[in-house]
Amino acid sequence: MDVITINIAGRESVNLVCSKCGSARRIDISSLPNIGKVYRIECKCIHGFSIAFDKRKYKHKKTNFIGTYSLDNSLTDNIIDIIDLSRGGLGFIGSDKNKIKIGDRLTVRFNIDNAESDMINCTILVRNVIGNRVCCEFLDMTPESVSL
Repeated sequence: MDVITINIAGRESVNLVCSKCGSARRIDISSLPNIGKVYRIECKCIHGFSIAFDKRKYKHKKTNFIGTYSLDNSLTDNIIDIIDLSRGGLGFIGSDKNKIKIGDRLTVRFNIDNAESDMINCTILVRNVIGNRVCCEFLDMTPESVSL
């Protein structure tokens, strides 16, 4: 069964509407013990569905871009697979040969999948590292970051 993802950034509660009967149910977000967990909801009409809550500020788009990064003050480029992208940052899979740490500043370069295949060249801040997955925030994403 598919999981419905609901963005809860800046909200205190959400309304869930049953796709079968249309009845609504208000859920207080503060009462949820684990935001990252998938919840199974059952309506009074017995219809069930699964939901997950996302508290990110911006929606993430799954991607499959190849790019490069370099650590500040380094001349070496490292190849990465950019797996998601949002207005606020990106996530990538990097090789384990370079130990990236939370707080590192990296310069990333990659082409996006628009008609012009624009090149993005910007500085990011590492916010989280889980195994070889690295989650980053854009520090200088401006129109000048896009090479035309």
